[in-house]
Amino acid sequence: VLSISMGQGQEPAARKLLATGVATGDWVLLQNCHLGLKFMTEVEQWLLAMNKDEVQPTFRLWISAEPHPGFPINLLQMAIKLTNEAPAGVKAGLRATFAWVNQDLLDSVSQPQWRSMLFALAFMHTIVQERRKFGPLGFSVLGGGNLEFNHSDLSACVTYMQNHLGAMETKRRPIDWITVNYMVCDVQYGGKITDDYDRRLFQTYGKAWLSINCLDPDFEFIKGGPYHVPANKPNWPGTDIDQYRKYIETLPLVDDPEIFGLHSNADLVFRANQTKQVLNTILDIQPKDGGGGGGLSPTAIVLNMTNDLQSKMPPDYKRDDVLAGIKALGGMGKPLNICLKQEIDRLQKVLSVVRTMLANLKLAIAGTIVMSQDLADASDAMFMARVPPAWAKVSALIAPNMGVWFGNILKRAEQLTGWLKNNRPYCFWLTGFFNAAGFLTANRQEVCRKHAKEQWALDDVVNLTEVLRQEKDEVRKGPDEGIYIYGLFLDGARWDKTKDVLIDSEPKVIFAQLPVMWVTGTNTEKKEKGINFVDTPLYNAPKRHAFNFIASFDLRCAEPPSKWILRGLALLMTQE
Repeated sequence: VLSISMGQGQEPAARKLLATGVATGDWVLLQNCHLGLKFMTEVEQWLLAMNKDEVQPTFRLWISAEPHPGFPINLLQMAIKLTNEAPAGVKAGLRATFAWVNQDLLDSVSQPQWRSMLFALAFMHTIVQERRKFGPLGFSVLGGGNLEFNHSDLSACVTYMQNHLGAMETKRRPIDWITVNYMVCDVQYGGKITDDYDRRLFQTYGKAWLSINCLDPDFEFIKGGPYHVPANKPNWPGTDIDQYRKYIETLPLVDDPEIFGLHSNADLVFRANQTKQVLNTILDIQPKDGGGGGGLSPTAIVLNMTNDLQSKMPPDYKRDDVLAGIKALGGMGKPLNICLKQEIDRLQKVLSVVRTMLANLKLAIAGTIVMSQDLADASDAMFMARVPPAWAKVSALIAPNMGVWFGNILKRAEQLTGWLKNNRPYCFWLTGFFNAAGFLTANRQEVCRKHAKEQWALDDVVNLTEVLRQEKDEVRKGPDEGIYIYGLFLDGARWDKTKDVLIDSEPKVIFAQLPVMWVTGTNTEKKEKGINFVDTPLYNAPKRHAFNFIASFDLRCAEPPSKWILRGLALLMTQE
């Protein structure tokens, strides 16, 4: 087999291998072809123009690549396709791991704790791999399969634990579980994790399962479930590897989300995302031309939408009116007034782009001006009730459809106009800010100025929050210090107004509305500490990554914070 790994500058060598393979009848393997997509188009044309009489009958071309939307579709269609996917489910994952674990590895360490630790590590490896299928609810950055924990991570951890147990036996010391957790969760696996909350989640698994508790005969990975460490059981038949494999075959095929620490709603989210992906694919491939069904043509539908949006557009903000309104609110010396001015400027930019594109789209449909690529993209997006790319770019708003996006713009204009003309609102709709993090920072600045005599430094001030029992309509006045915010959603839990704590979500209710929350600032030296608070990140969209992160708040909980960490608890500014 003639093999080469594709990458920058490898095209000449690949052409030479193909020519040699055709002449000699050898097999040619082109690896990592997603790194050379332009060459794949060349290979497609080369295959179509090939003279079959000049090709040795034993010649075969093999191509390996990751899935990529830019891969030539015709090349895929003419090929026999093979896929290699990770095993799905906890049972399949453990089965694959213990197909690699042999009797020699099981007997490589004489200490009795070794087999229990090995099984606990294999179980944790399977869980964190499988948890990625739940998307952002499973992991913030890792959700959706953006990063894989593979066999090499497991193998490195197994080697480390072997060495550690050997060293502890030589020194006649007990197992250092803190070191084991650090090396596994922070170094081996944690070396791939870039998000602090993903790292916290992995550490929570390590503290629960890769600890001295995993040696207890009554230890269970999930209370009341079939998942336990078989070597701990008093009636365990022996140390034969086949006994472990037989135990794995007794595990259920369908995994309960509780084994991951998630609520049962997590499975509903997983299934809904799968369905949404299929439906979006169907929408993408449907024809855009009008048919003979007697309904409105796509052009007529887009024109009607354009007229409707134009009739609902809020008026433009005039610079002089904005400056006069801010002056009446106390001028630009107040941080929140500066935030108001910046938000109005950003919204006006969005309104200008939308208004101009709607007008040009009507002219292009009428044939008065040329239909540019941006206008064509906007027309296709509006026909499918999606947000045109130019609008999404200038607004940086994430919305599932045009209706949600445009409604969000109208509500933002309503809040900012009301603030400008009628003084500061009692409660702020946090979702209605382009720069919510800047708004919260401006609030901390105002708190610092109120404590100028105490010489508070902005860098030392953190958010201090308290969830109220009131909803937005029940608030009659603003706080003396700080702000009230509303419109946030809890993902992975809900709020109990009676007990003022987090509780489990209701079945089939994915997101729960959070009541009004008071946000102020406090010096870090005076911030209350305790185990009954869980650090909860706030994101502006369900896709949790650094670009969507806004701030973090402490929420009160009656149960250990580790439960809510495994639940994937987060605050969201929008459900879509």
